Amino acid sequence: MDPSVLPTILAVDDEPANLLLLQRLLQREYRVICSPNGQTALDILAQTPVDVVLLDIMMPQMNGYQVLKSIRANNKTSDIPVILISAMSDAKDVAQGLEIGANDYIIKPIDPDVTGARIQTQIALKQLQDDRKKVIQELQAAQTMKDNLLRIASHDLKGPLMNIQLVSSLFRRVEDQIPASKDWLDALEASANTMLTVIEDFLDTAAMNSSVIDLKLERVSVQRIVNSLISLYHAHAEKKDIRIESHECDGYILADAARFQQALGNLVSNAVKYSPLHTTIRIWVVSEGDRVTICVGDEGPGIPADERSRLFTQFGKLTARPTDGEHSTGLGLWIVKHMINLQGGDVGVDCPPEGGSVFWIQMQAA
Repeated sequence: MDPSVLPTILAVDDEPANLLLLQRLLQREYRVICSPNGQTALDILAQTPVDVVLLDIMMPQMNGYQVLKSIRANNKTSDIPVILISAMSDAKDVAQGLEIGANDYIIKPIDPDVTGARIQTQIALKQLQDDRKKVIQELQAAQTMKDNLLRIASHDLKGPLMNIQLVSSLFRRVEDQIPASKDWLDALEASANTMLTVIEDFLDTAAMNSSVIDLKLERVSVQRIVNSLISLYHAHAEKKDIRIESHECDGYILADAARFQQALGNLVSNAVKYSPLHTTIRIWVVSEGDRVTICVGDEGPGIPADERSRLFTQFGKLTARPTDGEHSTGLGLWIVKHMINLQGGDVGVDCPPEGGSVFWIQMQAA
């Protein structure tokens, strides 16, 4: 067999006779490299891929334990199997080597069959480990490619959708001059909003799955965020004759302003989606010690007890449907939970016996 394709064994021993014995014993099945001391062995490992190290414990200047510690401390060599060779059969010496990171040990005088079997075992285990690393790297590369493609596709879709919304808003100015145009524009805007919701939810999902969310935690005014959200969702709520009220929303929290607004906005948006016509949505704040809880309450039918476990789960859709045909991906609350957890906060829901739902976000006070 071509020596270049044989597994490589590095034998380390200060006794030339022991190195010669190991070389003769192993050279038929392995490529054997010999080192007379610990420092030379480390130099070889820095330059040459090795499958197994046979390491004598009792050596001058740098003993086997010291060499083993250096091997394990180096990221490039930390996974290489190391079999200690010792003339000492004391269990404490063996235990010390195993605690430092040795994979196995051999007692002198060397038994050829035992040595061969233990080397084969370590090489087989290393091959399995190498295969596992390769699979993980391939999966990570595939995940990265998928996330990148999703972002590119979503970005390319958002541009045309924004243009559709812009054209729709321009046509609103002359809708009175075209019979039935209001219904057409309503349907167009509803479709565009649905597609934007899907795109944004999947973009957030991809970002969280790939751990690329960059958060900037700072002192954030709850009242400012609430006022902004009320303005943002006023038009949608007004179409359903739903009032959005805020009460006692003073306070400051430690959060990423944009991501917190996105999360709280999802709760407000859901309240508008699922609330019956002619009802009221209330937003208020409860401060207790170093925690601030922001609540969004609605007057809807509430959440059935047997479905509450599906809240905040990925694609966890419930039997309740939006009251005006709005779209839901089933990802919104899952995104809220992860977004808030990343900022050190918590989310939940209360279901009062009189009906309705109160979704809340609890954050660190600032």
